Amino acid sequence: MKKIFILFAVSCFFAACLPDENLPEEEFYPEEEEPAVNLKLSVDEGPIYTESVDFEFEILEGNGGYTAGASGEEDKDAAVTINGNKVTVNLLRHSAFITITDQKRQSARVEIYSTAESLISHSYNLFMDNGSTDILKRITFGAGGYSIKKKKGDSAEAEMLENDDIKVTALKPGTTYYKIIDRRGTTAPLRISVSASYVMTNNRMTIAAVNEQTAFVTLKWGEGDWTLAEEPSSPCIEKVWLMKKADSEGKYDVLQIDTSENAKGTAMIQLKDKAGRFAFVTVNVR
Repeated sequence: MKKIFILFAVSCFFAACLPDENLPEEEFYPEEEEPAVNLKLSVDEGPIYTESVDFEFEILEGNGGYTAGASGEEDKDAAVTINGNKVTVNLLRHSAFITITDQKRQSARVEIYSTAESLISHSYNLFMDNGSTDILKRITFGAGGYSIKKKKGDSAEAEMLENDDIKVTALKPGTTYYKIIDRRGTTAPLRISVSASYVMTNNRMTIAAVNEQTAFVTLKWGEGDWTLAEEPSSPCIEKVWLMKKADSEGKYDVLQIDTSENAKGTAMIQLKDKAGRFAFVTVNVR
């Protein structure tokens, strides 16, 4: 009897250590994320019209972590700051699209238009002879306090003077682009075209040119009253003009040649005077 009791006790011990297959396994419940709240602003999507250069609105509802973006590629149309739930828009152009986004990717968009005079779009173009210097006056856009930044080209150098005039020096034929910036960040483009001048004294001449260049050829050879024998077909030529008696003396016709922005190559321009004689101008765009 004693042996039977011991065996029975050992059997019960092992049975107690085995897991009960009928007990439910412990289940894992991930913490539920709160649903996103729709982003709501104190203004409608727009368009909103204002006479000012600055505009403010508030974020009424959202999910925090707010960021702002403004339309515009190279230069933004507005500078936007967020302080808590308050959004301040400093307009740099007369219109801007403002997008507010929160940390749960909810977004809202506002379209703003301003009639402020300082935001009226301006652009400045200056045409110069090679080697000359000029002063560009009457810069009137924006809020003043200008600076200048070169974007592309090396045909001219521009310098901002203390009185907000711009001193420009033509260095070589071609086109140079600058950006004028006022103290708020509003910008206006400045395009400086430096031309080259030639005199035609026989029926053939060759011109070396670059892209985006204007060349003037005074046609002193022939009988005058020139016409184009045919339009040039080369992609390196943007446009050709004939101007009657347009030289400084008012005696000779002048041929204006505008090269294209990107294409390089050679073009032949054929001219005919009133006596029926032909002249040929070859343009090599390098």
